[in-house]
Amino acid sequence: MKKYMFLRILLIFGVASLLCLGPIQPVAAAWTTLTGEEVLIREGEEIDGDLWVFSRAVEIRGRIKGDLLIATEHLKVSGQIDGDLLGFAAQTELSGRVLGNLRLFSVLTNLNGEIAGNISAAGSELFLGPKATASSLLAWYTIATVAGEVKEAAYVKGTALTMSGQIGQDLKAGGTRVMLTQDAQVGGDLIYRAGIEPVLEPGAKVGGKLREFATPPPPGLTALRGVWFVGGLFLGVVWLLIFPHRWTEMMAMRPAWRRLIGLGLGGLIILPLLAFLASALVFGLPLGICLLLLFLILVFFGELPSYLLLGDLLFGVLRKGRRTHPIVLFTAGGFVLTFLKILPYIGYFFSIAGRVVGNGLLLSYLFYGRKPMKPMNHVARPGG
Repeated sequence: MKKYMFLRILLIFGVASLLCLGPIQPVAAAWTTLTGEEVLIREGEEIDGDLWVFSRAVEIRGRIKGDLLIATEHLKVSGQIDGDLLGFAAQTELSGRVLGNLRLFSVLTNLNGEIAGNISAAGSELFLGPKATASSLLAWYTIATVAGEVKEAAYVKGTALTMSGQIGQDLKAGGTRVMLTQDAQVGGDLIYRAGIEPVLEPGAKVGGKLREFATPPPPGLTALRGVWFVGGLFLGVVWLLIFPHRWTEMMAMRPAWRRLIGLGLGGLIILPLLAFLASALVFGLPLGICLLLLFLILVFFGELPSYLLLGDLLFGVLRKGRRTHPIVLFTAGGFVLTFLKILPYIGYFFSIAGRVVGNGLLLSYLFYGRKPMKPMNHVARPGG
């Protein structure tokens, strides 16, 4: 039943966006909207104008004469999209043509077709196949393999990059492992993170220089982070003292990880987008303001539930069920997570994980009610 929870969470925000668009007939008329368990655009079939698709599985064999906005679990494109491809997917396979840009968040991404414009994508794994072409590439993936052709510059940020294709201009690799195989060709400079040693197999060609780049924090950033952390810690303690029962109920919930991560990512990525879309429409302005306020709450307070959760997990292991005051759990979890966030290389992932899990906990509590599933026996409520 929870297999497609990621898609269902996306659909919650998608439906809210459609409601915003509904009252505006001229805008809505410019879009074709398709929903259902599975959506198939057959070979030879053409759709004039832009298309919105919200479905578990989507396959495009025909032609979209406009932009394609998508929210799906599995996307397969072997046809042609005349405009841009934008959206969210758990898995993407593209062997067709996109005449515009590709803007995509996809966990598993396999691109082996033609993208006439630029690629801006993020997720877990990226494979740019040998038949793939694009003007430029901006990718944020944990593991990336580039075997196709990028005509201009490419910037790949993540952990590991394997390059066997062609880059017309500079290649900037922000990961900790960079490998250029014997067939790799870089027309410009190979720019890599300071402190790592890229591997160039015999036959790999770099037209420019091999040079390092460093990203020192801007002046005052460390102090600002410290003030932000102390302020968040103070607000969290105040919240614990004022609303002890609410925090206990939130921590007593144990939502499925898919729901937790789906809501966390939705609050981080989709919510501001929907707030912007709604605010751009006259009749959607009140909803846009509400969505923006919810996003601001997540920005300022979304990470705080992660402090309490991490402290609960730590003390659950160390004290083995003995009761601990929530303020102690919250403070300890906050310091531990902050320490993990400043670790080199992996600190960024802890930062994102803390924000996503915290947002997910807060939104799960707001959307799914206060139904504790697994009480924390070792937590003592303030004043108890």
